[in-house]
Amino acid sequence: MTNLFSQRLKKHLSEMARYLRYVFNDHFVIALMFMVGGLGLGYSNGLKQLSVDVWWAPYTVVAVLTVILQLGRLATLMEDADVVFLLPREHSMHAYLTKSKTYSAVMAGLIQLLGWFILIPFVRVTNPISWPMLIGLLVIQLVLKYGLMEREVVLRYQYQHRLIRNGLIFKVILPVAIIALAYLVNVWLGLLLAIIFTVGMHAISYKRWQGVQIDWKRAIQLENNRMLGIYRFFNLFTNVPSITGSVKRRRYLDFVLARIQPTCANTYRYLFSRGILRGSEFSNLYLRLTLLGMALLIFIDQQWLVLALAVLFIYLIGFQLIPFYFHFDDNVFTHLYPVTEKQKIAGFNRTTTIALVATAILFSLTVLIARLDWQTAALSLVIELVEIFLLVRFYMPTRLRKKNNSGNKLDPGANS
Repeated sequence: MTNLFSQRLKKHLSEMARYLRYVFNDHFVIALMFMVGGLGLGYSNGLKQLSVDVWWAPYTVVAVLTVILQLGRLATLMEDADVVFLLPREHSMHAYLTKSKTYSAVMAGLIQLLGWFILIPFVRVTNPISWPMLIGLLVIQLVLKYGLMEREVVLRYQYQHRLIRNGLIFKVILPVAIIALAYLVNVWLGLLLAIIFTVGMHAISYKRWQGVQIDWKRAIQLENNRMLGIYRFFNLFTNVPSITGSVKRRRYLDFVLARIQPTCANTYRYLFSRGILRGSEFSNLYLRLTLLGMALLIFIDQQWLVLALAVLFIYLIGFQLIPFYFHFDDNVFTHLYPVTEKQKIAGFNRTTTIALVATAILFSLTVLIARLDWQTAALSLVIELVEIFLLVRFYMPTRLRKKNNSGNKLDPGANS
């Protein structure tokens, strides 16, 4: 069974690597550099405003460590057909789950290490504790995370004890108590309690597989939900076959469509507007990038970085909307419309312009509210409007012609 998990893990990592090529394209890498730089600069400037014995600092450390502890779930890589084909070898599944627990614990441990490393400057500024205590906090995080992984293994079995299934106790209350005790009282006492918790979870897990059957339905559903979250993230950058878009009525947006005149020239403008307002695929992409850009602009103080980030996100949103031009090409009825290609491009450009202008206004309002600087907000709006004009007038038509000539219509993650 360990070989089965190794084979599935190899296939899983290969799939993740294929999607990551689309995520870390040239545009996202540039955006990531700005985001990390902006957040790092904001973090550094914020630390300069703090001093020792800030009353809320210990609670912040405990809360952040608890949140970081929630990151990383058990990756069993189980499939729907396992309930049929692996049922005869159910007793051997413990080795499979042990292998998946080890892999998941290592990946989650890397996340704990990264979170601890980022938190070190805040802790050193507000509470200059010794390095052995800091390392002790890291060890507690790793031990607690391993204990939570043991609990996740237990939950894959038909174990009906309500206490074990209570996520509030084991994922929030108990970690908060142990971390708070370690940070505020004695780190070694907290480490002892973390070890006791993990050993207890391991003992329960060891007893379960010997006398309790696997809850196949729950185990497969948990894995499907985990993979769905990953696929939804990748779907922001490229098409994922496992993710299918849905259509929502959204009656409250009817006033937008009502403003479009029902003429032949506006056929595709109405179709693109309706698609982006009621379809979940591109509307979710547009909203997430807009909200992410607004969130980052709140925490950035440097004027040049604010302007650069706003310009970058306008470009990213416009670039990700380009495949929407081909969204209706598989619908045979669109080819029956007495509408020219020029009118289709005009309708797409008009729809994209309205969406990008709305984002530009939201970015400028965010800058104005966060910085109380109307000059930066106005300058940001002007630069973004000029960028939108250049994108819609020159860049997008060029990209569309290239995609039309190459036949590459469904790959929004491809590099330019």
